[in-house]
Amino acid sequence: MESTEFADESQTSPKVAKGYKRVGMEGFIAKWYDKNARRTTQEQYKTWAKMVAENVAEGGSVLEVAPGPGYLAIELAKRGKYTIVGLDISRTFVEIAQNNATEAGVGAAVEFRRGDAAHMPFSDETFDFIISTAAFKNFADPIGALREMYRVLRVHGKAVIIDMRRDASDEAIREFVKNMGLSRIGSLTTNWTFRSLRRTAYTKNQFKDYISKTKFRRHDIRDSQDSIGFEIWLEK
Repeated sequence: MESTEFADESQTSPKVAKGYKRVGMEGFIAKWYDKNARRTTQEQYKTWAKMVAENVAEGGSVLEVAPGPGYLAIELAKRGKYTIVGLDISRTFVEIAQNNATEAGVGAAVEFRRGDAAHMPFSDETFDFIISTAAFKNFADPIGALREMYRVLRVHGKAVIIDMRRDASDEAIREFVKNMGLSRIGSLTTNWTFRSLRRTAYTKNQFKDYISKTKFRRHDIRDSQDSIGFEIWLEK
């Protein structure tokens, strides 16, 4: 893995113009997203939950940043005894996720809270592992979010950010959407959505620059198997 050079944390963290601007998906849009995720991406959540379980000893504490409808946290709770918290800026998603966890029989094992990724409502060194999927590109303050991840991680704790990459090709996006098994209309809509989201995604060099402004001692940026994203692994 690559070592990082530490920059002065007193420097102002630059804000990046993002669509959400600290306002999460609410109401009908959040409910639509939940319905779509429930139908099309359950196997992906199971794969991510397995990955987290392989990196955290049973009994460990896990934070999911921007869990949306909560399916990854729910799948992790089904795999073993962990302390699991999901932090999302959307009130609607917090309600949906908690309801989904209760429906899945793990409501007591997962806590969903509302909060900003760049101003987390947790004490220092609270979690053993942090995961954020398909959300980091929307954060208004990406460096602030990374610094908060560092702060709330325990020493030697790890974080992984899984998200779209700016240089994902149109062909790779079409193939990814094709494998989702959507209807023709759903495929067209989803393909357009991914191409729109790509405009706010980051390059590998941007991630390296952001990480260099934190105190993470190691990082490893890996291309994801689907050819449209990254896995950014960080170690405190």
